[in-house]
Amino acid sequence: MNATLRTWAIPIGPAMKRTHSGPSDGSMSFPLSELVVVVRPSLRRAWLCIALIALIAVFGVSVSAAAAAELVLAAEGKSDYQIVLPDAAPTPALADGLQQTARLLQTAFQANSFTLPIVSEAKRDATKPAIFLGNTAFARKLGVDVAKFRGWTYVLRVTGRDLVIAGREQAAPGTGARKSEWDRIGTAKGVTDFLRQYLGVRFLYPDLGPRQPVNGLAKVDLLASPAFEFLPTVKVVVPADLNVQKTPVFDSWTGYPPRGSFYDIANNRFPRVDDPFGGHTWERAVPPEKYLPAHPEYFALIGGQRMNPKGVNAQYCISNPEVQELFYQDLISWLDAGYQSVDLGQPDGFRACQCEACAKLFDTGSDWSEKLWILHRKLAERVLASHPGKTVSMTSYILTAAPPKSFKQFPANVQIMLTGTNEEDLAPWRDYGVPQGFTGYIYNWCPNLSTRYTPMRTPGFVETQAKRLVDNRIQAIYQDGPGTLHGLEGPVYYTMGRMYDDPKTNQARVLVYEFCGAAFGKAAPPMIQFYDQLYHAIELYSRQLGTRDPAWTYTDIYGRRRKHLTDPMQFLGFFYTPTLLASLETQLAQAEKLAPTAKVKTRLALVRREFDYLRGIARVVHLNHAYQIQPDRVARDRLLDAIDARNAEISTYFDERGRTKPFGNWAFVPFPPTGHNAAHLRLSHDGYQEPYASTPFNWDTKAMRLAPLAGAKRLPASTVSNGLTLDSPHWQKAASSELVALPGAAPLTRKTSIRAATDETHLYLLAECELPAALMKPGAGTNQESLAFYLAPIAGRDVAYRFTVGLKPEAKADAAAGFITDAMDPRHGQFDPDWNGDWKYELRLEPEKQRWLALVKIPFKTLGVEAPKADTFWRMNVARVHIAAPDRIGRSLWSTTPGTKSLDDRNDFGELAFAGAAAVNPPR
Repeated sequence: MNATLRTWAIPIGPAMKRTHSGPSDGSMSFPLSELVVVVRPSLRRAWLCIALIALIAVFGVSVSAAAAAELVLAAEGKSDYQIVLPDAAPTPALADGLQQTARLLQTAFQANSFTLPIVSEAKRDATKPAIFLGNTAFARKLGVDVAKFRGWTYVLRVTGRDLVIAGREQAAPGTGARKSEWDRIGTAKGVTDFLRQYLGVRFLYPDLGPRQPVNGLAKVDLLASPAFEFLPTVKVVVPADLNVQKTPVFDSWTGYPPRGSFYDIANNRFPRVDDPFGGHTWERAVPPEKYLPAHPEYFALIGGQRMNPKGVNAQYCISNPEVQELFYQDLISWLDAGYQSVDLGQPDGFRACQCEACAKLFDTGSDWSEKLWILHRKLAERVLASHPGKTVSMTSYILTAAPPKSFKQFPANVQIMLTGTNEEDLAPWRDYGVPQGFTGYIYNWCPNLSTRYTPMRTPGFVETQAKRLVDNRIQAIYQDGPGTLHGLEGPVYYTMGRMYDDPKTNQARVLVYEFCGAAFGKAAPPMIQFYDQLYHAIELYSRQLGTRDPAWTYTDIYGRRRKHLTDPMQFLGFFYTPTLLASLETQLAQAEKLAPTAKVKTRLALVRREFDYLRGIARVVHLNHAYQIQPDRVARDRLLDAIDARNAEISTYFDERGRTKPFGNWAFVPFPPTGHNAAHLRLSHDGYQEPYASTPFNWDTKAMRLAPLAGAKRLPASTVSNGLTLDSPHWQKAASSELVALPGAAPLTRKTSIRAATDETHLYLLAECELPAALMKPGAGTNQESLAFYLAPIAGRDVAYRFTVGLKPEAKADAAAGFITDAMDPRHGQFDPDWNGDWKYELRLEPEKQRWLALVKIPFKTLGVEAPKADTFWRMNVARVHIAAPDRIGRSLWSTTPGTKSLDDRNDFGELAFAGAAAVNPPR
């Protein structure tokens, strides 16, 4: 199509110029009289806006104040300035960190053809002006006392022709295992802000991998690193009266894995220095491996026994004075080591001690929330008396999510860490006196059925969140979930960090354009469209359905707290549609063609890798849905092909030894994230709210191609007038059904069949299991052989029960799912072993017949139901764990689905049909 091009000349006159009252938020570069933009008339006005903002971001266009006097640091390819460092630093590590900070400043000038030497203060040329970094004698002479600076405070001050940039350099406290990972290079924050505002530097991506401070940049070519963009700045000027002292919003911004590079510091993600994060600290104070053998009384009395915390979080008898003393000693040990604050919080999945002394503790009765608040307050009061000026940060979580009821004023040393930072979480605290303010726990990248490798948040979400946190005096952040998709979520991380530079006036829409313009240059327009489509697709998840978002959970008509999302495949299929993926591919391919520089190509290669990974996941999801709708071999094989293709793509990320292959000029491999191997990317390991291990992503495709198609089952339960035993003749005529191998697993070596019956009060389930006589003898085999009966008796309810038995009469256990209503509790949606039901187990080992007979008798009242009526059914499954060979444990299941992987998966349940319902197995 031929069309006349239209030209807009955008004047930059006095009306568009800013008056400096301090450093601006834009980059300083060459002044222009106008911008000329050529656009086809068919383009919409939105594209003109995108083009303009992208150009501004690309070329660093900004103007100096006409009226204010300026100090020129560099112009016409020349600069008389020198970068001056203190003659001494508190530690060699701090000296190294300050040296790398100076090198970053030097590189920014070098990118614009200005050469500035780095010298010590004693060796500076007194006849030339200087940029003084850190705690120099020159800065101290001006009255800059960095020792009094809080956290990451810094100053930018012009005096005559000299410029001072100084923050606090602080060695991390602690020794040995308690040594902090981070020193504080406070001057680095002043330098990164200065570079962004006056030299057009954009800190776009991490310049170092996790757990590396800025010292690690000694081996990195800062000029070539794709982490930074040095926008053209032909003249570097600052206000002649520049005098700014800025204290950032946050004292720290902690995540896992911890980070502390220039990217993090520039974007307000400050590493912790003198405030350790514990959250759940009781186990740190009273580790069971140290105290349990000699002091079982330190641990919670539950079900008449002192807790033996194997594989679960330890719980404690908090009325025990020695336990309280150990809690206190732990707190002050951190403060004695030089830390400014210390955390205090009860264990995750808290379970109350049932001893008499705990019941009477603090006269709160069964109100354990109040017991914990009072206990923690008393501990804080002791710390205040022994360590004035230090801070105790109490964790408000699940049981202590609501404020205390018996008091509203906390001791002078208390800070509250809120594990919910939405409006409904913040509002109840507004009438409480918390002298040290609040910190916040944010769940931005804690998946709610998403994966850790797929996008979760959007620029709009983090903009709204930033304003809310600042308005509610949140002073530090702990970020749950790392957020490591710098290709697909790079604009989100950038927007989130930059919002805290000026939360009142910064806007996500401007920051996204700023990021894309700097990161992609001429390829910015299609990338802006790429991100716009992607974030629009997941906005519902980001703002409503993510962990702790408003629609994460809801209360149904029966008063039950439930999650909106329970099926991860449903989630992925809904958000990542084929149409969306095709459009994203078009935009990304166009950007790749337009990429103007090696840096841009490297950044786009990261986007491409993460997008291809996302597209591979979505393809498996959609083909799995097709297979579920029509479970024939053709649909199955298409699905298996997609799984194989996805695994092949993942394999290209690693070498033959399983190490990630480097690509581009990154200082580290940004994707896959550091420490994540191929099994992680295949989603082989379930995480918190990340249930993917049992999905088709982890099928054994070779075995699946040879296996018969799976199918659910129905078992009739006959009715008897009296109770049944193992020898009841009724069993001989009861219908039976056999367990099968899990889809894709090796064939079974031993058969297991089940039968069912009911009387007026009980359900009877009989299992007949082939078992060699040798495995009936006491030993390891006796411990490993087990049967599990699963029952979901109430239609439309999430409640399910598990009854597990083994080769001994006492080898019986039970658990229930659906009774833990708090979605934050790790037991939510899982089978909770704390549930105890009334039921019986009868067994017989018959070596001569090489079989094991197991009969469970479960009263209907144990299940909370009445005797089932004729022509009704319950959902049920039966699983067996069996020693198939000395080195191989076999698993079998009665009812399976095409995606069966886990014995506990309630989606696999078949039907237990009561008298009158037909016993029909679906065709295979």
